[in-house]
Amino acid sequence: MDFFTARSLKMQLSELLSGINYIDVKGNTDLNISSLSCDSRRVKKDGLFFCLEGTQTDGHIFAHKAVADGAVALVCGRDVNLADDSVCRIIVSDTRAVMSKMAKTFFHSACDLLNIISVVGTNGKTSTTYLLDAILKETGEKTAVIGSNGVWIGERRIKSALTTPDPIDLHELFYKIHLNKIRYVIMEVSAHAIALKKMEGVTSDIAVFTNLSQDHLDFFKNMQTYAAVKESFFDKKYVRVGVINADDELGMKILKNADLSMISYGCENPADVFASDFEGSEKGISYTLGLCGETKRVSYSLKGKFNMYNTLAASAAARLYGIKADVIAQGISKVKSIDGRNETFFMKSGARVVVDFAHTPDGVENILSYLSSTGKKGGRLIVVFGCGGGRDKFKRPLMGKAVAKYADLAIVTDDNPRFEDSFSIFRDIVAGLKENYEIIQNREDAIFHALNQAGAADTVAILGKGAERYQEIKGRKYPFYDIEVVHRFLG
Repeated sequence: MDFFTARSLKMQLSELLSGINYIDVKGNTDLNISSLSCDSRRVKKDGLFFCLEGTQTDGHIFAHKAVADGAVALVCGRDVNLADDSVCRIIVSDTRAVMSKMAKTFFHSACDLLNIISVVGTNGKTSTTYLLDAILKETGEKTAVIGSNGVWIGERRIKSALTTPDPIDLHELFYKIHLNKIRYVIMEVSAHAIALKKMEGVTSDIAVFTNLSQDHLDFFKNMQTYAAVKESFFDKKYVRVGVINADDELGMKILKNADLSMISYGCENPADVFASDFEGSEKGISYTLGLCGETKRVSYSLKGKFNMYNTLAASAAARLYGIKADVIAQGISKVKSIDGRNETFFMKSGARVVVDFAHTPDGVENILSYLSSTGKKGGRLIVVFGCGGGRDKFKRPLMGKAVAKYADLAIVTDDNPRFEDSFSIFRDIVAGLKENYEIIQNREDAIFHALNQAGAADTVAILGKGAERYQEIKGRKYPFYDIEVVHRFLG
């Protein structure tokens, strides 16, 4: 079997419907289903198509195309008039939840055979998954990682466009992971994934909560809704044990209210897993790890106090699997860098260049506070950044304000403008900057300009995209990678 190829799957529609609450079924359920899809462009022969209603479009209008391309059954929120009345229509009240449950069944409930660790929070999800991955590998385990930097199954990578894949892709991944004899899956679970029912039917051994800060208010409208969605995940329906940041306001609320087994981590408030005797430098961080009664000095090369929280979260989750402090410390020490997270380069002059994914006000504050405190005496901090189009507009001036707090010069540029006018985005950002900024729309030009400005003692921070390898402009994704641009400049 090829590494990426799951066995050819077929299942009776009647079997897929087992345990599903539906309003009505119109048509014959004695059908062999060979594929699932919620994208009409991916429908195959003998497929089952889910008509999802979204903010931008409605899957019901693509039902005719799906049938023409081979779909023999539809799951829909309302009946669809078709020329071919033999096509089975299953009418349900919650198409997204049903899709998740049917995807689980189609891929033989592989998720139930895995040890799944979910990481939830605004910032730190990717770093925490990398750290947990390193710790588990230190025990000799093969692992899989699913997150914003793609999907890793063992040492092989599969590209993924979403932090948490859609349910059909997600359950196919679980199936492939199981076929490849891997037990542990560490995955990022976004707030969108929770809200859109992607995790229905999946039970995580452990769910880690990192923190809450402003993001995604285009979708969730306000912080109360955004927080409530993340909090809702910490329920016995989805999670066996929670690992919760005791220094975060929402974390404290989860610890107080959730009907769930939990352990806490932190530095400021009392916690089961904690850090003391913190020491930080340009070379890295060390601290004494308090781990449910054990203590161990931990040293690693990841920079910034915010990364200490990520190591505490990973340590707490690992401890729940019985992994000893010595092994945890050794695993953490082997994580030298994380793609697109505080990746550091040096120019021939000695100037420091840092590429980071920071795309929220808190994320910007964290990385720039660290860079400001570790910069060379007399050196400037030059920051290149933008904000995504079609997303949370409210955070743009807040990000500008966070940059203004630390930067000697800010260069505002395109991130992923999507369908939004770039200069409309820039106006929102500079409302928080007010002074000491330039606007250069082309991101490559902006990066080159910043690097050309840098003196020997300066630091250039390039924020927002991290390991992303594209720019999304007017509905198209163009190849673009901040780190490649830096390498090209450095020669």
